[in-house]
Amino acid sequence: MNKRGKMKSVYVVKSAPKEIDDAHKELDTQNVYLLKSEEQAISRYQDTVYDFIDNNDGLFLVVSQDRTFFQNFRKSFYKELEIDQERIRLMSSLRRTQEEIRVYREYQKSPFLFIESVFEGRSTLPSIEEFRNEFKDMFIIVLMNDADDKKLAQFVEAGVDNFITKPASINTLVEKIANTLVPPDAIGKKIREGKDRLKKIEFALAYGVARDILEIKPGSPAGLMIMGDALKGLSKRDDALKLYLKAYDNAPMYLEPLKKIVDFHKEDGDQQQALQYLIKIDELSPLHAGRKKEIGELHFMQEEYATAAKFFCEAVKLTHSLKQSECVQMAVDYADKIFDKQTAAAVPLLELSASLAKSYHIELHWSVYNRLGLLLRRQKRWKEAVAAYNHAALLSPKDESILFNMGMAYIEGKDFGSAAEKFERAICIKPTFYTDNISAAYVMGQVFIRANRTKNATKMLEHVYSVDPKYKKVKSLLESLKSPKNGKNGN
Repeated sequence: MNKRGKMKSVYVVKSAPKEIDDAHKELDTQNVYLLKSEEQAISRYQDTVYDFIDNNDGLFLVVSQDRTFFQNFRKSFYKELEIDQERIRLMSSLRRTQEEIRVYREYQKSPFLFIESVFEGRSTLPSIEEFRNEFKDMFIIVLMNDADDKKLAQFVEAGVDNFITKPASINTLVEKIANTLVPPDAIGKKIREGKDRLKKIEFALAYGVARDILEIKPGSPAGLMIMGDALKGLSKRDDALKLYLKAYDNAPMYLEPLKKIVDFHKEDGDQQQALQYLIKIDELSPLHAGRKKEIGELHFMQEEYATAAKFFCEAVKLTHSLKQSECVQMAVDYADKIFDKQTAAAVPLLELSASLAKSYHIELHWSVYNRLGLLLRRQKRWKEAVAAYNHAALLSPKDESILFNMGMAYIEGKDFGSAAEKFERAICIKPTFYTDNISAAYVMGQVFIRANRTKNATKMLEHVYSVDPKYKKVKSLLESLKSPKNGKNGN
């Protein structure tokens, strides 16, 4: 192998943790674990890697807690390809990774990201989606310990370029990098060229590339989509939609044509058609939280609140599956959204809010539990309602309305003694809270009678009578309380 000349320095940001730089010193004292199996594999692809490093000022950023993989990656590339170790850098956090990528790109460097599918115990899928949205042309390879089809599909949809299953030989690393940088087949090269033309708004040239692709592979979904995008850019929208639909027909399991169709209908303001194709995508790839939310929003806009709540719940659960604590606030926000339109449909979201808050040790506002108690009581689930109200009371112990609501839940369970106790506590907190609500006073009066609290019953019913002597059976109830047989009863 020919000796390579000295490369430009890559240091434009402060170095990562000290142990990364210590790896330089260990180069000659430790074995290389990424064993190569044959020299030919490296020789075949090395020029592509060199071109990326030398002509694009490329470097590799590794987001991983697997120090063995990182060190061996670094040392193998130094020994076998003579690529400076500073070109392969370990990232200490996802936040720092994003910051460094911005700086490198500002200095016209080309970061190539290697990122574990799970980092610090959490899926990196949300971060990859964020990286892809911000750095659209950056290459991303995901590192995995095992290849799960559903997981792979999620990462592909997020915009990942390639995958490596660990442990990996240096041959595998070099081949994956080279094939990611430059597609190995003619049609792959044409597809990338077509996408590049579209990015540059060269729609006529992109159309020509798409035609070349379809000559190589008639009916190619990728070729049809590039041609469709080109025609849409040339203001031939109807023709573009026909090509997207044809691409979908040719590859019904391929998500990209469906996404093009969804975007097309959104641009036209056709929510029903957009929803129809979003549901098709969801059936093919059901583990995307953002899409669940989008489907929920469209159902909400069509006033299908129970269905919207179902999809919002699924979005929250998928976010929770990624171990993201923001799922708690998501559940609360969705519950509020649904509650304002169709209160009963909010129950699953409120229950989910409370359950996730407990899992993440997050304290919700008392009103969330109060609302949950109200809706559970309406569903005759009085014991669960009482539990929700108890939680609300712990958070807001001086709120008489919570105690009153808890008493109402006990009435559902025919536990009049407990109901009377909660009403009495509510009156102690605010003795006048019932004076503007004769309905509440009448209910409490009835409960106090059943709980043998004659004094409080008389007080409540006398108040009702003073406001409206003809209110329901208030007159007869008062007469029965004042009869001789009740004279010895009291609080």
